[in-house]
This record gives sequence, structure tokens and C-alpha cells, in this order.
Amino acid sequence: GGVEIVDGDTVPAEWRSFAEKVSEKPSKVYVYGGADSGKTSLATLILNYFAGKLGAAVYVDLDLGQSNICPPTTIGFTSVRSPVPDVSYLRMEAGKPIGFTSPMPVFDKHVKAVERLAQMIEDRHPGKAASVDLDGWVSGSAAIEHKKRLLMVMKPDYLASIGGLPAELRSMCDENGVSYVELPPPFKIRKREQEARKRIREIAYNRFLRNSSLRKIPISWVRVELLNGVTDAKAILGYIEKLVGEYVDETGDILESRGEGALEALAKRRLGLLSYVYDVEERFAGIGLLMAFNLRKNFLKIFTPYSGQIKRLTVGALIISVEGEEIYSSFRALAREL
Repeated sequence: GGVEIVDGDTVPAEWRSFAEKVSEKPSKVYVYGGADSGKTSLATLILNYFAGKLGAAVYVDLDLGQSNICPPTTIGFTSVRSPVPDVSYLRMEAGKPIGFTSPMPVFDKHVKAVERLAQMIEDRHPGKAASVDLDGWVSGSAAIEHKKRLLMVMKPDYLASIGGLPAELRSMCDENGVSYVELPPPFKIRKREQEARKRIREIAYNRFLRNSSLRKIPISWVRVELLNGVTDAKAILGYIEKLVGEYVDETGDILESRGEGALEALAKRRLGLLSYVYDVEERFAGIGLLMAFNLRKNFLKIFTPYSGQIKRLTVGALIISVEGEEIYSSFRALAREL
């Protein structure tokens, strides 16, 4: 880490004017922009204006790769009653696992999850102002179509774009009564390389795995499923074996055993399969690392900070270390499953 002291205000005056305007009454604001454009900074500024002037607001985090209030590969929201210096200090009130660090390969799944999240927000916080931090996938026709779908799902009052807004999105805003504004980027912003973004995700995995313990649970006590909803235990085991097999083939790593014992062999190296834990009320409760799935002996092992009863466990497609290091992600495994 480091600190750089700069002269002047790094927040553009146009940002403050916009935040002042939209916070005159409860409204819903989408913040649009590419990776490292300053989206989260603008979304935080708007959130703080809402909280300061209206007394309450909701922050919605839809950025899978650079999540702030929820683990990477998930989306979520939280509510505040006063301004915050940094949204990463907040913890999600509720969330939805997606399973990948970008919406690109899971387009429909991401949109459907956002739709369910929007309904939860409406049920819990009707009429509250909301600042929505979109993901940074903005290049190409598929990205534009994705953002159009999100506009239809959450129906914002305003769309704030850092930089130019594509003509298709401007037209859609006009057709649906969404006010939009194009704002300049902040005075000082640090562009991050892919490796730096990966390292930030790893810090987040570590944060959400903190204080974890290894739990051994009978498989028959938990509803175990894949991201596509498949619950057949043999199919799940086959998926795990293929994923670990792909990791071994691509990295050249040598495990003590293959097949059903491969996951436990991986666990001896302090590695596991990123998974998603749900409580007895079927609410997303956090992440964990699946480190064993033994059908013959009817048990699984999950490394997780969640200590309550686990009713459901969703198995993902990333191999993570207990320290949060992103070891391997299989687009093929995910695409095949979804």
C-alpha cells in the first residue's frame, strides 16, 4: 500500500452537483463506467449525500470482480443511516452468489440474480434511496445488452455515466424516463493491471474467510447443489472430479489421488473449491471452501467462518487457498455446468 498527497479536490465539482440534485428526494441511481473509472467512488459519494440529507439509503454492489460489501463472485446490498468513509467497511445485508468474477460468461444468471435482489430491496426497504454500483463490463454489444437488461430490472430514476454513455443506452433511458448524465472522471485515479485486480480479489476472499474452521457434515444433512441447481450427488461428484482434473492437467500438479479422493488430496495443500453457504432460512450466509465430498462415507468438509446450521451449499468453479489466493478458475467447467 501507499499514500499520495495531491493538491486540490480529487472529486469533480460535477459529481457533487449531481449528488446534491439526486438527493433532494429518495431516488435510485445507477453508476455506469468501465473498470477503474471511479464508479465506486461516485456511488459512495451519492450514498453519503442520500444518508446525510435523507437519513437512510441503500448501497447495491453488482460488481462481481471488485466487490466491496460482499465476497467476489457475489452481489449484494446493505443499508446505511449515516455517511461512511469507505463502503468496504460495510457488510452485506443480503446477497446472491453468481459463481464467477465477471458477468460476461454468466449473463442471464447475473441478470436474474439482480432481479431477485431488487425484489428483496423493495420488500425490506420500500421507497428508500439507492446507489447502485454496476460492474465494469462495458465493451462490446453483449455488454451494452447486459446493461440494458439491468436497466429494465431495477428501473432507476437516474443513470450517472463516468465518461460517454453509449447511444443505445441513452435511447433506452429516453424511452423509459430515466434521466442520465455524463460526468468526468476523478482528477486522480489509479489504473490497475489484471494482476493487481486479482490481488485485490484475493484480499477480499481472505477477509470473508477470516476466522474459518473446518467442519465435517453428513452430506444427507445438507442440500448440496451446483450453480445451475443440479442436486444429484453423483453428478456433483463428477463435476468436482472434472474440475480438479482440469486443474491438474493444466498446471501439471501431482496429487496423491485422483477421482473421489482428489478434493481431499487438494485440501492437504490448503486448497478448496469456492462454495456458498446458506442458513436454515435459505439466506446466503457467506462463502467457504469445499475440501471433501465423500459419497461412500456420506460426509463433506467445508472450511468456512459460518458456524450456524448449514441447510444448503452451492458448489462453485474456483479453486482458492485458505489464505484467499485465487489458484485456478475454470471457464470450461462453469460454461459446461451453466
